[in-house]
Amino acid sequence: MDFYISLLHLEGEYMDANRLVVELFLEKPNFKEVSTVAKALEAEGVKTILMPPEDREINTHLVIEKLDVPKARKKLKELGLKAVEKEVVLITLANKPGTMAEAAGRISSNGINLVYAFSVAMTPTLSYVLFGTADNEAALKALK
Repeated sequence: MDFYISLLHLEGEYMDANRLVVELFLEKPNFKEVSTVAKALEAEGVKTILMPPEDREINTHLVIEKLDVPKARKKLKELGLKAVEKEVVLITLANKPGTMAEAAGRISSNGINLVYAFSVAMTPTLSYVLFGTADNEAALKALK
């Protein structure tokens, strides 16, 4: 019950501001379970980006705003679910060769260790990129 990653914003709108967000990793849920969790969080005012499953026996995750973490924790506890939280930098980039490498280069040229990178093409011209670094605040500043 795993997921290949294709980002889908529940309201059908793409996020456009580069910022810090939190990934909630759920352990091996199926698509229906992830959708149920996303809808339950949305009912609590937590907007999510959903990473849908394709049954690959790995964990999946939802991306939420940092300010929504307390509401998400409360709802997940009510649902009896555990999630691992990880703060990351979310940016949008042109969907073309080299843009992610250029962004990673800006992070490293500022002396910040890049520990995690993930990119998904949202449209033929737009990609979301998540970076986890040793200093996410500094990485975000380096990318502006």
